[in-house]
Amino acid sequence: MFKIIISIAISSLFFSPCLTCADAQNTSKSTDIPRGQFADINNHKMYYERYGQGRPLVLLHGGATSIQFSFENQIAFFSPTREIIAIEQVGHGHTPDTIAPFSYFQMADDTSALLHSLNIVNADIIGWSDGGILALLIARRHPELVHRLVVSGANTRLVGMTSADIKEIQKSSPEKLAADLGTQARDDYISKSPDGANHWPIIAKKVWDLWLTPMILEDKDLALINIPALIISGDKDVIPVEHAIEIFRALPNGQLLVLPGTAHHTFKSAASTVNPIISTFINAP
Repeated sequence: MFKIIISIAISSLFFSPCLTCADAQNTSKSTDIPRGQFADINNHKMYYERYGQGRPLVLLHGGATSIQFSFENQIAFFSPTREIIAIEQVGHGHTPDTIAPFSYFQMADDTSALLHSLNIVNADIIGWSDGGILALLIARRHPELVHRLVVSGANTRLVGMTSADIKEIQKSSPEKLAADLGTQARDDYISKSPDGANHWPIIAKKVWDLWLTPMILEDKDLALINIPALIISGDKDVIPVEHAIEIFRALPNGQLLVLPGTAHHTFKSAASTVNPIISTFINAP
């Protein structure tokens, strides 16, 4: 498959990384009722939802968010033709927290164990932000699970923070970090979590600690991911476009989509653009 760089003209409006408004141009709506379930995975519970029928499509949400927060427009678009398995990580959405710190590697292994328990293999995986990191890790550590990858807003090492930024985060209080994550993430968490509103500062601190992981995947790891992978970046993404290009170049079968005038939340703010492109990519022969 040819490596390509696509630039699509979309709205000239600037979208902030934490924008949560639904894409007004999205007209495809699913009539499926969410079938939320819990599974016992690695000695804790994980929540997931299934929609539709067809070839499996796995959705992996972003950090400090949930299924609907991250993928409302993708569920509506893809569920008429695909079986969607949307998963919420420990301490996110409906999945209870544990006493352990958050770990990308543990989340990837949890997700893989859940998919195996559901007899899901050779699935297409879409991951946004932290979910994109997990998608790459799963492809590296559990390649039998993955047919094609779509990754947006992911980073494979700590980027965009100075040493002063890191020190400020490390000495900050959980309450301050919770406020920094914003009211939309907080309200989404409180509306879904079984752990209650008082647990939100603890989650916020664990999320910030997770984001300070210095190295997750090296280029030599990405070079071993041989499946087709579409890397998406907004040109105003909080993750620098240059880093998305590094990931794209390290993948043997990578493709790159850069969206003008778009920030971090590509799957919300540019759903009407990215959904058809993703469909073409994952359905290609």
